[in-house]
Amino acid sequence: MKTKRRLRLQILALVMLFYIIVMVFGTIAVYRSSRNTFLTAKEDMIERDLISINSRIAFPEVMSWFFDYSKQHIDEIKDSPFQTDKSILFDINEHAQAEGKTVNELIDTFSQEEKLQLAKATYDIMAVTFDSQSDIFKYGGMMCIDIRDNDLGFVYYEAAKNEDDNNSVLGDRWEIDIDDHPAIKKILDGDNDSITFEIAPAEWDSGSNYYIGYMPLVYDGKLKAVLAIDYNWDDFHSQLISQIWLMAGLMLAGMLLCCLLLMILINRIAIKPLSNVQKTVRQYMNDKDSTAAQEHLKAIKTRNEIGVLAYDVGALANEITQYTEHIKTLTTEVMEALAHTIDAKDKYTNGHSLRVAMYSMMIAQELGLSKQQQLDVYYMGLLHDIGKIGIPNAIINKTTKLTDEEYEIIKQHPIYGYDILSQIQSMPDLSIGARYHHERIDGKGYPDGLTGERIPFSAKIIAVADSYDTMTSNRSYRKYLPQDVARSEIVNNIGTQFDAVPAQAMLRIIDRDTNYMMHE
Repeated sequence: MKTKRRLRLQILALVMLFYIIVMVFGTIAVYRSSRNTFLTAKEDMIERDLISINSRIAFPEVMSWFFDYSKQHIDEIKDSPFQTDKSILFDINEHAQAEGKTVNELIDTFSQEEKLQLAKATYDIMAVTFDSQSDIFKYGGMMCIDIRDNDLGFVYYEAAKNEDDNNSVLGDRWEIDIDDHPAIKKILDGDNDSITFEIAPAEWDSGSNYYIGYMPLVYDGKLKAVLAIDYNWDDFHSQLISQIWLMAGLMLAGMLLCCLLLMILINRIAIKPLSNVQKTVRQYMNDKDSTAAQEHLKAIKTRNEIGVLAYDVGALANEITQYTEHIKTLTTEVMEALAHTIDAKDKYTNGHSLRVAMYSMMIAQELGLSKQQQLDVYYMGLLHDIGKIGIPNAIINKTTKLTDEEYEIIKQHPIYGYDILSQIQSMPDLSIGARYHHERIDGKGYPDGLTGERIPFSAKIIAVADSYDTMTSNRSYRKYLPQDVARSEIVNNIGTQFDAVPAQAMLRIIDRDTNYMMHE
């Protein structure tokens, strides 16, 4: 039953998570759906009204002529004292046919006064059409403008928005930024066959965005101007956003409650157990202590897959530890066997390498180095004299003073040892102790004459341990030295032969050895 109950809770958590995702996407979908529905309706309305306006001023040849003529006679048209006779627009086609001419050819025969009357009639038709339509449909604006490069923003007419507004009249010009009006750019790029829509800032009402529809006016195969109707997008959008925020707020409250419950549930069945597993793995990687790992993993009580994972991690840690300990034991035994082989070349230094390794590990432990670092120093100490394999036995076992030539041969054993141990690629630092354990802080050591910080720290540890065992071991020419003498030698050579840090650590170890157990 408990297993089933946990399974239900886990399924519930997943369902709640799915609910949150659906709510988020649902809010976005509602916004987009409402927005698109509104835009579709507005497109239909604006397109209908653009077609209606265009049909009312549909005198193609006259309009084509007017767009060009009006730019040259702006003030004359606006200030014309003539009473407009609009019938001239409706009769011009019949007059042209009667005289066997095109409308443009007929207009060319007009006097300046007749042309001005025709332009005034055309302008008044636009004014009446735009103003009447604007009063009926209450759009943000209705206008006829030029969008061509040379005349960009030239206003032929804009309907008055209300009685208090002055309508934009012939000759006004707006600063239109094409980059803000993708629909205008689309028309200029050649799309002259359809009404084009956009949401863009209207230059004639700075600071607001409008939904604008443009109808291209193309006469004689050339784009002359556009009819435009705009609707204040900000009013609708602010209302829509307010409703969306209200809906989102209600859903958010529900989602927060769901999230809270979900987090509590997930923390209990997943996050906390996984965190314990992760913490245990990291601690095991640092300490390699499988017993401690097993104790930590026992705290994980879940019986789902995470509980199984915790059990498997514990078993794996235990197996790795056993295998690692086996490898360490084998490695140590092999190295100790090599150390015995090395020491066997000199009948007077039997056990020297093992003691140096032990003293080195004690110094590393005294300095607070990690267990792995202590073990590394121990291995280096075991094999620090492996290079003596390459030194003739006659020189190693000579009981009298060595000649200069023999001493130079002895001084080669660190190099021989380094060459041998550097071949062990799985333990690249193993050769450090062999090469540098005879280096001195003052640079008078061998084989490289290194000074100070250039000497590896592990080699400095082995140098102290090696010297201490040399002084506290029996030789053919003397018995091991008293403890106080050995201690004094270390003290006297700090800063010249020995580095102060490992030397001081060795002195503390010596001081604790009140019964002088640390000697051969």
